[in-house]
Amino acid sequence: MTRCFARYARSFSVIASISAASFLFGFVFSTANLASASPDPGSTACTLLTPADIAKATGLMVDNGTAGPPIPGVLGKCTWTGSGNRVIVTLSDAQHMQNTIEATEKSGGTDVPGLGSKAVGTKAAAFTGGGYIVSVIDTKGGFGVSTLGNEGGRDRAIALAKIVESRR
Repeated sequence: MTRCFARYARSFSVIASISAASFLFGFVFSTANLASASPDPGSTACTLLTPADIAKATGLMVDNGTAGPPIPGVLGKCTWTGSGNRVIVTLSDAQHMQNTIEATEKSGGTDVPGLGSKAVGTKAAAFTGGGYIVSVIDTKGGFGVSTLGNEGGRDRAIALAKIVESRR
């Protein structure tokens, strides 16, 4: 009985070691493939606008954009910050943007004609300092443009959304 248990323990140990090594190899390999297959989460979003573009279209002075961390449903995010203002561009897949637009419409958002196949806008929440957010469904999924802060208004957000749309 003891010999049988010892043989079982050795077999189990070998199987467990092989399984752990296979899992680790698979995890490292798939993570490496994901990392090499997908760009930096904000890199694409940060190339869509420059501080000069933002200043020209809105009059808002901002620093260079900073890429955001990966978030499910978000294909890229970039934030430009200035004195009391922020501009955020978020790239999304179509399903997430459709959900965003539906929620925005239910909470009082209004249609924004002339952008994508569907676009809605809404005032930004007070805790963001105010401003305006435009969400757009386009041929590449969708995107959002937020002009946050007391100077971030509807016209500014729409002007930037038109630039983003033309560069996608």
